[in-house]
Amino acid sequence: MLRSHYNFCLRDRIEAYEQVKYPKLGNYSDLKTKAPCCPLTCSISPQSQLGEPFKKSGKKRNAYEMQSSELPFLKQARPWYKKIHSTVLQQNLRRLKTDE
Repeated sequence: MLRSHYNFCLRDRIEAYEQVKYPKLGNYSDLKTKAPCCPLTCSISPQSQLGEPFKKSGKKRNAYEMQSSELPFLKQARPWYKKIHSTVLQQNLRRLKTDE
């Protein structure tokens, strides 16, 4: 399950990077939600498309902060992740930064 989670979050970061890399191609859309997203709101390298991109203070969140804020929703959507302690999932996300 950790490998699957790691690969999903890595793919999310790569896709978001590709959106920033080719901004002249226009707006992008999430296939599941049909929500539009564009490089100005989803820019990463190494940020992520998951989670709220800005903190309450107005500063931009980094990739880890955005993806870790989605962990409670992950556990709701996929109950088998409830068996994994939240700290383990958070460390899995931190590994993404060290593996880049």
